[in-house]
Amino acid sequence: MRIFLVWLFVSVSLVAQQPQQPPPAPGAGPAPAYKNLKLLAARADVAFIMSSFNEALGVQCTYCHEQGDFAAEGNPKKDMARKMISMVRVIDTSFPSANGVFPDGYHEVDCLTCHRGSVKPETVAPKKYYNRGNSLGDGPFPQRPTVSLKLLPVGTPVHGPDSIMGEFRDALSVDCAYCHGGDKPQEVDVNPRKDLARKMIMLVRQINANFPGTGVFPVGPQVVTCYTCHRGDPHPVSWSNKRYELPAARR
Repeated sequence: MRIFLVWLFVSVSLVAQQPQQPPPAPGAGPAPAYKNLKLLAARADVAFIMSSFNEALGVQCTYCHEQGDFAAEGNPKKDMARKMISMVRVIDTSFPSANGVFPDGYHEVDCLTCHRGSVKPETVAPKKYYNRGNSLGDGPFPQRPTVSLKLLPVGTPVHGPDSIMGEFRDALSVDCAYCHGGDKPQEVDVNPRKDLARKMIMLVRQINANFPGTGVFPVGPQVVTCYTCHRGDPHPVSWSNKRYELPAARR
């Protein structure tokens, strides 16, 4: 009898030490099998991804899908959405910090970056960026011959009123020295951000090439510009750095 009680005590103690498995969530079951996935991985959280697309463009599911049959191909916007996914993946290759194949992983640019809750991205800053010189009454500065143009067409209004540099400043809310040489002439390539700005010009041209009827940036009509992504911030917003506010009741 004593041996039996010892054996029972040890058995109960060992069972108590076993890690307890959490109970299954109510209604939990196998993940739904989505049909007609051409770009998204089979293991992707499709419902979450689609909700992020909805928020990024400010639309409901039937904007891109057929009512009652989301797997159907009757809505041409569905194929456009696939083109946009492919485009974001190409854009990712411009940023070494990106990892994973969109929408998986981290990305400097995603749907939210350009759309910001609107189907048609904005291209023009609503207000001018005025630097310290402007605040002191300097300017507007006259146009002067340009030097060291590697990407912009000859004759591009680089300086002065309604200039391309003014558009860049409006888009990022930065002063000239952000990309230029500070105490050196602006034509000097001493600031690495100047070469980065050239890469961004190429990126804007690459993106616009996906849409018929656009010019070669900055000439002609544009679907996206520097302002489209930056919106007055040197670092564009994406899902990974979007700012959120608490509900009024919790403030």
